[in-house]
Amino acid sequence: MTTPRPTHLHRRSSSKWVPPSAPLHNPISIFKGRSNRETGSRVIRPNHLFESPRYELTNYRDFTDNQISTTKYSIWNFIPLNIWHQISTKYANLYFIFIAVLNWVPFFDAYTRYVGLIPICFVLGTTLIKDGIEDYRRWKFDNQINKKTCHVWDRERCAFRKTEWRYILVGDFVHISNDQDVPADIILLRSSNESGTCYIETCNLDGETSLKQRMVPAKVVGYSKKDSTFKPSDFTGVVTCEKPDKSIYTIRAKVEYEPGQTDVIIKDNMLLRGSRIKNTTFVEGIVVYAGHDTKVMLNNGRAPHKTSGIEKLTNKFIIACFVMLLIMVIYGASASAVWVGDHPTNEQIPFILSNTPTPFIEGFIGIGAFFINYQLLVPISLYITVEIIKALQIYFISNDIQLYDSKSDRAIDCRSLSIPEELGTVTHVLSDKTGTLTENMMIFRNCAFDETDYGTQGSKSNPDQPVKCEELYQRINNSMHNPVQKHFFANILLNNSVVVNTIPHTDLLELGNFEGGVYNIGNSCFYDVTEEKYKAMLAAVGKEPTESDDVSRPDMLGLPTTITFDDRLTVIVEEDTPSESPIPEASPSLRDSPETATPTSPIYRPLSSLSSFSRKLSTVVRRSILRPISNIIPVRKQLISFKQQALNPYEAESPDELALIEGIALYNYVLLERAATSVTISTPEKAEKRYELLLTLPFDATRKRMSVIVTSPKGPLLYCKGADSAVMSRLTSESLTDPKIQTIKSHLDDYAKKGLRTLCFAMKYIPQEEFDDFLHSYKFLMEDSSTEREKMLSEKADELEKNLKLSGVTGIEDRLQDGVPDTLCALREAGIQVWVLTGDKLETAQNIATSSGLFHPQRPLKVIENEADAEEASESAGLNIIMSPAAIRLAQEGNSHLIEALRKAKTVLCYRMTPSEKATMVNTVKKKIKGNVLAIGDGANDVPMIQAAHVGIGIAGKEGLQAAMACDFAIARFKFLSRLLLVHGHWSYYRLANTFLYFLYKNANAVFIIFYYQFFCGASGTNIVDPIWGVIYPIIFTSAQPVVVGVLDQDFDDKTLMSKPEKYVIGRENQLYRWKHFFIDVVDGIYQAAVIYYVTHLTLFASDASLWEMGFYIATSSILVNSGHLALQVRYWHWRLVALFCFFIFFQFGYFFTECLTVGANMIPDPPVWMPIHAMKDSRFWYSQVITVIVALCPRFTSMCLLNSLKPGQKKN
Repeated sequence: MTTPRPTHLHRRSSSKWVPPSAPLHNPISIFKGRSNRETGSRVIRPNHLFESPRYELTNYRDFTDNQISTTKYSIWNFIPLNIWHQISTKYANLYFIFIAVLNWVPFFDAYTRYVGLIPICFVLGTTLIKDGIEDYRRWKFDNQINKKTCHVWDRERCAFRKTEWRYILVGDFVHISNDQDVPADIILLRSSNESGTCYIETCNLDGETSLKQRMVPAKVVGYSKKDSTFKPSDFTGVVTCEKPDKSIYTIRAKVEYEPGQTDVIIKDNMLLRGSRIKNTTFVEGIVVYAGHDTKVMLNNGRAPHKTSGIEKLTNKFIIACFVMLLIMVIYGASASAVWVGDHPTNEQIPFILSNTPTPFIEGFIGIGAFFINYQLLVPISLYITVEIIKALQIYFISNDIQLYDSKSDRAIDCRSLSIPEELGTVTHVLSDKTGTLTENMMIFRNCAFDETDYGTQGSKSNPDQPVKCEELYQRINNSMHNPVQKHFFANILLNNSVVVNTIPHTDLLELGNFEGGVYNIGNSCFYDVTEEKYKAMLAAVGKEPTESDDVSRPDMLGLPTTITFDDRLTVIVEEDTPSESPIPEASPSLRDSPETATPTSPIYRPLSSLSSFSRKLSTVVRRSILRPISNIIPVRKQLISFKQQALNPYEAESPDELALIEGIALYNYVLLERAATSVTISTPEKAEKRYELLLTLPFDATRKRMSVIVTSPKGPLLYCKGADSAVMSRLTSESLTDPKIQTIKSHLDDYAKKGLRTLCFAMKYIPQEEFDDFLHSYKFLMEDSSTEREKMLSEKADELEKNLKLSGVTGIEDRLQDGVPDTLCALREAGIQVWVLTGDKLETAQNIATSSGLFHPQRPLKVIENEADAEEASESAGLNIIMSPAAIRLAQEGNSHLIEALRKAKTVLCYRMTPSEKATMVNTVKKKIKGNVLAIGDGANDVPMIQAAHVGIGIAGKEGLQAAMACDFAIARFKFLSRLLLVHGHWSYYRLANTFLYFLYKNANAVFIIFYYQFFCGASGTNIVDPIWGVIYPIIFTSAQPVVVGVLDQDFDDKTLMSKPEKYVIGRENQLYRWKHFFIDVVDGIYQAAVIYYVTHLTLFASDASLWEMGFYIATSSILVNSGHLALQVRYWHWRLVALFCFFIFFQFGYFFTECLTVGANMIPDPPVWMPIHAMKDSRFWYSQVITVIVALCPRFTSMCLLNSLKPGQKKN
């Protein structure tokens, strides 16, 4: 007996499709290796053409899937690979492992075997946990990306099904809705716009928040037509494309539909992973690159491992310590061999329990024993202590309220835990301009046409909005038919990429679907919801319509028969008599996202009839579609009064274009509609005018201009817009001497001096025959598939864009962020050389540099354009230097005169830079000038520069979060950079420099005490102190104090550091951590070790004190002297710090009391029971401690007093 299949069953998990045998659900496939070594072009056939299981498809075997991972480790290799990384990047760890293994050799063991493993296991384990936490954070972020959803065509269901990104394969046909991210690199094949176009936002790719237009290939434009019956299963084309590469601006591919029917694929036909669909209801396409083969993933390489300058120098110090260790080991082993040679009988050697070995064997054994005894000379506890200090420093930086921006509700995000001290040693700051120094908020301020300049300033109450110029407003109203004026404003309105967005874009595929007789929200498998399709669904699941499935017309509250949205997706429902019932307000869960509704909501209840389904669908449609549509006011009225609307109706590829369209709307020049072949505008005389677009010559970085050709009564009319250097040079020869043109050019120069972004507008009429010939040639080049296609199109456009007539110019303001001048001034006073890298023209860049306070007002300005200028500049110091593109290339080539000039410069400004040149310039400063570089930017195009620098700072701004995700520290505003460097950077450097020196001193002190003892024990390698105490002393007894000091100590408070930026020179010139400081502290440690040992030795000389008692004297002296040494370094005392010092001194005594009551003697004739109490009853113990501390610390105390007398308020250097 078979159990009937339930028809009305709903589970929340059913709203997502998990393909059968998906890798994460099939453990066997985890171990299935799939090579991806591509040697030629890819040939991709759609997956729906094959009947084989999904994960046996050729596209799955040959190409990577869409799952990404940016983690360093996997669950299988985490422990071994992490330990290998620790050993390979920190050679001291290899040394510590060698010592631990050596202690297991019977001849060499100086400590209990397991005791010797404690330090290295603790260090490796702690770092392993830290790295595991960091990698877990990366995994969580990857998981969020991989679990995003998208609709993929399922061949078996003949339907789109919602699935997670990680299950998408090359060859899949995907459906993406408005405001959704593109999951992979796909070829666009269908759009909700009948013209076959769509718009995307690419801030995650190139840092630009402006919209870009994409279009379907020419031969499949019909797929997007309103009357098209296309389904993905109808697509049988074969895609041939190149191997994956990093270039996001080029693509070489073709689609062959059938023999002789081929489309050449260009970048405008591609939707790249990471871009976002905007102003388009939906798009569909085929995946050609997935996962790590996508262009964004190939460009976003793993963040490089960065090591601070202090750590690099410390590695050199440790090598010096190791050399010193080898000398001591060789000396000890030699002395041991000599001793045995001079005392050949057992009776003369105390405590010998076996036959005495030969001098050679004794010397060989002594090498291992001394390696173990002297191992602390290479400080094992240093690394773990420094990791803890850095983590706590990062914690306090992250919680600094003065680095919080209330406007954006963003605090500083410290993404790197390894290099806080690098913030205190920066010598060069290389900064992006737009969005970093400026607000990246373009505002229309000035324009000039017909010899007259018109301009306004922003209001104090609302400086971010354009202000109407009354003079221009009157001029426009009084001379509406002036041809110069008409062509100037028509050029602005027509020659741009601005899109009019007056209706919401709701993809009905996101509303719901039938599956197993149940309507599921948010996982549609069809386009049109109809009675017929509903019956077909019932038949597919083996259920006949019943009374409960009544298909009679339900009460639809007056809904129309057909609801059509955006002319593409249609929901067909039944109409009934109108109802007076008002449309209820949508619930929050439904209003925000249908997918977030709970299973208990009415939407998720099983629908037992078409009537029930219709009512539910009616509610969804009315709430999510009809209400927004009913609120839309007439288009022209909305556009003219857009400033009073909450939603801006315009979206554009360029923020400059958007600023112009919004600005001239104040004067009743309004863009009403932009279609593929026409543009409709409104003029001040309240007339609507429609222009037919004949051709668009898009903007490119080589031409630096854009043109459109429209119809006019006089024939084809070309409107051109671009940079002054690109337009002025293409004017007619008569224009060069025309006084009117010269007047406008002078206004243009004034705009640049004000720091405004300038554009020039020109026009010309084209003879019809000339245009026809040009159009034929241009279309022929459009179909070319060679690598020279873009270059040839640009050269062809140049042929038409000449002999132009200037219409006018505009000036757009990109306002500086608050606090930028003060911040740049503080950095300059701190001695940091600040560079600004911008793509602007010379005049604009120079004015921004002046207004922002980049240039020192009392320093001369030098523009370098060639080698002669560089040679002249190299003879002077403290210049404000401006570098042209030619000079930038000279610097990258390593021109000696230019490098010398840059090394001496006060500030540097580079203009007309491309994004790729920024990272190259960072490397130039690092390698040629030997600077410690901080790079700061806010866009994805700044990521290479940020990752190449010693310290990368990202600004979480309007260009997306790509820079903030790739950086070491993310801040909300540029002004926070001064506090981050001058306060936290200085503190971190000061604290860690002293911490490193203290540990090097402390360990040298401990080792040389053992060394001095060897002179009195026959160089036997015996340790004078308790071996367990000797192992844990540097890790427990003397690690907490430097941690607290390393986190809280201050040589200056934050107010002093902010008011006196010159204090930053301490870290910038590395005044606290040099070779001389290393030698001074090590020598001081050696001297103090001699005092500790010989004062104890003389105190107990000729007494009956045991070795345990002598060890207790020395251990107590060590912690007192080490604590006193650290106390002399502290500049910021607090009662908690005093309590901590006292606690560990008393803890020292407590440890010995406890140990001597529980641990017996080891190879010592007298047990240590009650030894500490007996020793402390002896007055010799107390006066020896006083004498030891005074004599040991006297030189350091005296030198510090002299230094403070000669240079009050300064630290030793």
